Parts: sequence; structure tokens; C-alpha cells
Amino acid sequence: MPMLMGMSTQAVLFDLDGTLADTVGLIAGHISDVLTEAAAPVAPEEVLAYIGRPLEVSLRALSGCPASDPLIAEMVTTYHARCHRSIEEKREALLLPGVRQMLGDLHAAGYRLGVVTAKTTSEADHLLEAIGIRDALDLVVGTELVTNGKPAPDSALLSLELLGAAAAGTWYVGDAASDMAMAGAAGMPGMGITTGAASRAELLSAGAHVVVDSPGEVTAHIAG
Repeated sequence: MPMLMGMSTQAVLFDLDGTLADTVGLIAGHISDVLTEAAAPVAPEEVLAYIGRPLEVSLRALSGCPASDPLIAEMVTTYHARCHRSIEEKREALLLPGVRQMLGDLHAAGYRLGVVTAKTTSEADHLLEAIGIRDALDLVVGTELVTNGKPAPDSALLSLELLGAAAAGTWYVGDAASDMAMAGAAGMPGMGITTGAASRAELLSAGAHVVVDSPGEVTAHIAG
């Protein structure tokens, strides 16, 4: 991918699930079902701590199966099929309130906007198109583009490089502890948002510089 702008770029990077899309419950439910059917009973509440991490990592941790176990690949395939179907059924109903306005306001204020996600890029593009905001984003970086997914800094650093943005001046906005850990590891200020997987206390404990409750507060804090 080419670099989009020079090093003076103003940018904001976002998580996707629970930050732009109301999909945390959907994800937790499908992961719970897949694990319970294939491996061992896992409640949706047990999945929440793994939201924001690559799917295979979550499935291995929750099932106790090694990466080489073919059951992991089978669960991944089943999960993807079910999640894709749910997204197609719900589409724009999954867009969190205020997100479209937030993206429009930040773009008007001169910010380049990107998504850094534990989904693959194709999965992220599908969800963003379904909820109607893919065209509002300059960049989508999925977990398959880097060696190490969240909470490692790799995908955030790749996004900064592609946008031509400096880490210290670029907010990463996310709803999970892994988002704040990634931001910190990449040298970015992390903004937690309480619309998804983690509580205010959990986000602060994970290193959030500030925690907000709505997309409108994101805009106000960043663009003033």
C-alpha cells in the first residue's frame, strides 16, 4: 500500500468492533456457541476479555487446544460463516449511534481516519461496508498484514507508516483493554470508549489516557 500523505498528517485510528460497530454481543455469542459445540462450554461473558484479539488466539485460549489442533481451524471456519450471516442480516443496524457524525466531523477538521482491527482486512471491509461507513475511512489494516496482532503494536505502527502520521500525535480509539495496550506499545495516546467490551476502570487500568462514553465526546476531545 502506498503512503497516503507526508509526515505532517493529522490522523485518528479506530478499533472496529465495539468502537464503530455494535458487534461485541454478536461476537461473544458466536464464539461462545462455537466453543460450546466443538470443545467445552464457554459463556459469552467469558469471551469478553478476549474481544479485540485475533480470533485464533481467543479460540486457543478459551478451548485449551494447541494451535496445531485441526479443531481450531474448524471453529474459525464455523465462526466466520455465522458472523458473516449475522452481519448481512443486521447491516446498518450494527452502526453505533453517533459514529457517522463523528467520522464526518473529524474528516472536516482535516484528519485522516483509519481502522486497525484484530479482524482480517477482508472481514473488516465487509463489516464497514455493511454498516455504511467504509467510504469514510482512508485506511483499514487487518491482523493478517502483520506478524503479531493486538495487543502487539505491529498493526498500529504499520497504519502510522502508511498514513505518514507520527505516533505521539495520533489517537487510537478503542473499547477493549487490548486496544489500550496496543496504543501504548506503539507510542500512541489511547482513548478508551465505553461502548463495547471493557468498563471505564478496565480501560484506564490498561493504559487509556482518557475514557469517553460516546462518539461525540471523541470528536470534542480531539478536534475541540
